[in-house]
Amino acid sequence: MPTTTPLTDSALASRIVQGMSLDQKLGQMVIVEFYGATVNGDLTQMIQHNQVSGVLIENKNGNAQSRGQLVSLIQGMQKQAPIPLFTTTDFEGGVVNELRQITGERSSEQTIGASGNPTVAYNAGHSAAADLTNLGLNVNFMPIVDVLTNPNNPGLPMRTFGSDPTLVTNMGRAYLKGLTDGGVIGCLKHFPGLGSANLDPHMALPTMNRSLASLNAIDLVPYRTMIKEGIVPMVMVTHILNPQLDTRLPTSLSPNVVTGLLRKQLNFKGVIISDTLWMGGISNTYSLAQAAVLAVQAGTDLLLGPRGLADTQHMIFGLHQAVMNGQISQAQIDASVTRILEMKLHYKIIPHDKALQLARSAVNPGSQGNIER
Repeated sequence: MPTTTPLTDSALASRIVQGMSLDQKLGQMVIVEFYGATVNGDLTQMIQHNQVSGVLIENKNGNAQSRGQLVSLIQGMQKQAPIPLFTTTDFEGGVVNELRQITGERSSEQTIGASGNPTVAYNAGHSAAADLTNLGLNVNFMPIVDVLTNPNNPGLPMRTFGSDPTLVTNMGRAYLKGLTDGGVIGCLKHFPGLGSANLDPHMALPTMNRSLASLNAIDLVPYRTMIKEGIVPMVMVTHILNPQLDTRLPTSLSPNVVTGLLRKQLNFKGVIISDTLWMGGISNTYSLAQAAVLAVQAGTDLLLGPRGLADTQHMIFGLHQAVMNGQISQAQIDASVTRILEMKLHYKIIPHDKALQLARSAVNPGSQGNIER
């Protein structure tokens, strides 16, 4: 009898990737927005045909109208997904709460930070995780770990824990641990820091002229500390222009920032996700496909941004063409998708039996004895 060897999440993810087509891999690098409260034809097309990695639930898109409706919507989407979906949202509290209509108000980061008590932050994260898991959501784009150095910052009203890097680190760590202990994937944002921004990147591209030494002393403290502690599953890169990091490209599209600073200097091993690529800070200059290609070239794993079926197909087609003409390597795509699937496996988004089924379809019959049953 052949012996069975358990596969690590990484090895199992790699095995699944081996059996995927290029377009299936590219779909797993995209999280989409959609309109409406039910599973419609466009949404089905994105999930079944384009095989997107996940969905972003937003109240403004009509996705979250009532508890029963949202639970039914998420269950319906997951039933259609060839690979189980990231179901994501911005459940921050305060001014940004995409589930307010269902869950009610939650304390803002400013209020949590003002307590000075990490237990308050932990409880907020753990409570958020309970709400999210009850609805079927598995990713919260939180905590915000921007250090507020510009009190007139237009994009972060009430959305930061404070202006002291140590306080922000301690509160962010506690909130993230609350999410993690509650079974929800957290995401540090907005790398490399929006605390000194002069504009809201939703509207236009902010600029700052900050040295790496200054960033290391202030903005990067929460990232560096928590990444070193090995507790960060995902980091979101924002849209800001800092000529001292890259004279030409915004942070979200810059290899200097995404790969050079985050992946190499800070030694981040997890999933890197872009902030939404339809924001004015990017879309005022780049098409969605252009931005997607540049973001992936920079080292981004997951792309947040297409709104609906046409956007999604446009983005995936642009990425496909970039791979075909050598602008992006197959090896880079495989590495990103492996990280994404490894995260889905680690957090049990892909159940074990489903993972084995996906892996078996990617190996020769004679090799199946090596896959743990």
